[in-house]
Amino acid sequence: MDALIVGLLFLIFGLTFFLLVLFKYTEEEHQKELKKYQWVRNDTFLSWAEWDLVLFHKIASKSYIIAKVIILFFAFIPIAIGIFALWAFFSE
Repeated sequence: MDALIVGLLFLIFGLTFFLLVLFKYTEEEHQKELKKYQWVRNDTFLSWAEWDLVLFHKIASKSYIIAKVIILFFAFIPIAIGIFALWAFFSE
C-alpha cells in the first residue's frame, strides 16, 4: 500500500511539474528569471558554495530552449520514481 501512495504522489507531482514547465515557462518568464538572478554571475561566495546554480545560470543565459529542456528533464525524475513505485506495487 505504501508503494501505491508514493508512486501516485510522485507521478502526480511529476506530471504537474512537467505540464507547468511545458505550458507556463515562456520566453518572457525566462528573461525575468535571468534578470532576477543576474547577481549570481558576480558573487564570489556562490561560485564555490553553489556551483550548480552558477553553472545552470550560465547555461540558461545562453538559450531559452536549452534551459527549458533541462527543466523538463528534471520533471522526469519524479515521474520515473512514481512509475517504478507503481511497478513495484503491481508486480507483487
